[in-house]
Amino acid sequence: MTNKQVSLYQALEKSCLEYHVDICDDQHLQATAVFMFDEDYPGFSGHFPGQPVLPAIVQLAMIRYLAECVLGGSLLPMGYERTKFRAMIQPGEKVVVDINFTKKEENWSGFFVIQRTDKEQVATGSAEFSIQ
Repeated sequence: MTNKQVSLYQALEKSCLEYHVDICDDQHLQATAVFMFDEDYPGFSGHFPGQPVLPAIVQLAMIRYLAECVLGGSLLPMGYERTKFRAMIQPGEKVVVDINFTKKEENWSGFFVIQRTDKEQVATGSAEFSIQ
C-alpha cells in the first residue's frame, strides 16, 4: 500500500504524538492525546487547495482512535450528538483531544473536547461507540 492509498484513519497513527490515560477501568475511560497533522496528511488533499483544513470527519476519527488505543480493541461509531466545530485545524497545529466515556452494557459513550494547546476549543460533543 502506497502513502496515497493509506486511509485517513490509518494515517492517524503517525499524527498522534502521544496519549495518556487518566482513568481506564470496567466502567470509565478518561484519556488525553496530542495530535499534529503534517502537510502531507492525506486528509488535507483537496480540502481545500491553497488553504488546507482538517476535515470534520477526521476530527471525529481522532476520538475513536484515542478510545481504541486505550481500550486495545476495535470500536464501531454508533453516533455523535451536540457536535460543534468552532475552529479550523491547519497543517502543523498541535491539538489536544480529551475524552470522558462511561460504559453502558456493550457501548462506551460520553463527551469529548478538541482544543488547541492554548485551550481554545476547536470541537466539542458527545459520542457513542459499540465494541466490535
